[in-house]
Amino acid sequence: MAVASLISMAGPAHAATPHTAHHAAKPAFQGGNCDYYVSCTSLSNGTLYVSVFDAGSRPSEIQDQYVKTGGGTVTARFEYNDGSSIHYDNGAFSQSSGQTKTFEWKNQYPASCAPIVGILSVSGQGTFQTPPVDDC
Repeated sequence: MAVASLISMAGPAHAATPHTAHHAAKPAFQGGNCDYYVSCTSLSNGTLYVSVFDAGSRPSEIQDQYVKTGGGTVTARFEYNDGSSIHYDNGAFSQSSGQTKTFEWKNQYPASCAPIVGILSVSGQGTFQTPPVDDC
């Protein structure tokens, strides 16, 4: 079973850099549409990110992050799709405007060049996805 954690950070200070502080800087825009192995999509009340760390090696770490900048409190879940199955977080969470929520799946073994898609499923509002990230 994969080890995972939910991290909550308040405020916009983390909005531009999803979980990059402890990873070495790499060239931008390879493998994702937002940064090196990071894809993101703008939503009406925030930004959804998916990141692949240690891409190309095994195991990898997959991370979803939602930076909520507006609207009311929502109840949501993180998921990711690796092209062969959907992986779920540990359960629903509540998120208010101004909060950043993150979920990490550690020790993941996606297939080589797998298209990793981050998913935010919001109760009563639907499911939102990032463009895919791959490790090729």
